[in-house]
Amino acid sequence: MAGSLWVVWTIIGLIGGYMAGRLIPRLRSVAFSVCVGICGAILGGWLFILIGDTMTMQVLSLVASAVMCGVFLWILSVASPKKSDDDDDFNI
Repeated sequence: MAGSLWVVWTIIGLIGGYMAGRLIPRLRSVAFSVCVGICGAILGGWLFILIGDTMTMQVLSLVASAVMCGVFLWILSVASPKKSDDDDDFNI
């Protein structure tokens, strides 16, 4: 099971990053959000699985993966510069 956890962590990060990229308009791009989500999910799951490799720890690593993905994406949304509202104005 430990070998397939990497795939599940990646899928969690992929889904979380895609959702954040589509729902938060001030993020740079969806692809960048997906990359940050995957990195956060893998890091969260990997750090938690270091505690132990029992079945309970593997399940909790999935939860930690989702939480860390959310934390990374939240930090990204806070650190991203706000877009100005007058992007569609024409200067004539």
